[in-house]
Amino acid sequence: MGLIARLKQMFNKNIECGDEINGHYIYLYPSSNRIVNVNSHIIVGDDYNAVFVCNDKVCDIVPSGKHKISGAVLPKSFSKMKLDKPNKHGNYPKKFKADVYFIYKHVISQHEFSSDNKFVLRSNEFGKIKGYSEGLCDVQITEPDKLLKVLLIDRFFVPNKQGMPLVMGIVGNEVNNMIENSKIDFTQIILNPSILNAHLNPEINKYVSELGIRIYNLELTSFKLNKKVQKKVAMFLSERKSLTEEFDKTGIKYTPEQIVPNKVDISKPVSDAFATSLTANQGNLQNVQTQNDNVPPQIIRRGGLNNIKPDATLNTPQNTEYKAPINSSEVFNESDKKVCKFCGETIDAKFSFCPLCGFKQ
Repeated sequence: MGLIARLKQMFNKNIECGDEINGHYIYLYPSSNRIVNVNSHIIVGDDYNAVFVCNDKVCDIVPSGKHKISGAVLPKSFSKMKLDKPNKHGNYPKKFKADVYFIYKHVISQHEFSSDNKFVLRSNEFGKIKGYSEGLCDVQITEPDKLLKVLLIDRFFVPNKQGMPLVMGIVGNEVNNMIENSKIDFTQIILNPSILNAHLNPEINKYVSELGIRIYNLELTSFKLNKKVQKKVAMFLSERKSLTEEFDKTGIKYTPEQIVPNKVDISKPVSDAFATSLTANQGNLQNVQTQNDNVPPQIIRRGGLNNIKPDATLNTPQNTEYKAPINSSEVFNESDKKVCKFCGETIDAKFSFCPLCGFKQ
């Protein structure tokens, strides 16, 4: 910068920002003595609003454009600083002290947020869970005066590099409150985060309305947990992954992220796979009813029909032990087989989740 430019800046009484404002969403105008000159001008960029804070009170909002600093433009500031009243000599004040913030007014895309406070959740798999939430969202400052009032509650000014981190910390804490209020089991959240995201997005703006901001496209990306719980979660997810890979090889459609609830939800249509299975079982039941009276009926167990037909030439009693409904003649062995508690299918005893319905055993 040349000497002439420095002198011009030194004696320039207008308030305007150059390239130094780029990248800032809450920018405190750098004035060492905080002096604002009456009848000078403030130039606000197209992407910003300016907010005047006098004696720690948020007063006036100035929109984009060039404005003369006067009582017409800053009515609350002039009243607060008593600039509209002459002194004992009949003269009006020519200057006053104020903090001037430039606030970005457009949508800020994919901004990170993280909570300062811990959430507390219950989990059937892991017990009591405490942790911090992290994620991304689009945020827009719609009412800069409201936002500054919140940020200035416990501080004299908002530093340029701390403005948005403070805002996003508050957003993270509100997300924590919503997570706790949702009562969603933590195991469901880590297996299918879309469940929680679908719950958060329609409700988040009710929680942050007092901040003067709006949130769009909120998405949780991670949880910070203590090492002990983190290890348990990692082992749990690893087991689920190996189970998924095993069933991918068989060609069976397997969706482990779908946890079966304690109650059957009849408000939604039955899935195609379950409906097909149900129809097949009903057909088998009809076939059993139409069998010849001389042929003993097949033995029905909780897992379904035993498809192995009895040998009429044998005089030995019909084997009444359970056989897996997969056309296998192997007698059910409790040591390596078990019956799913929800769908009744036979699965390996080593499985913690049913590969057909996803229910935890």
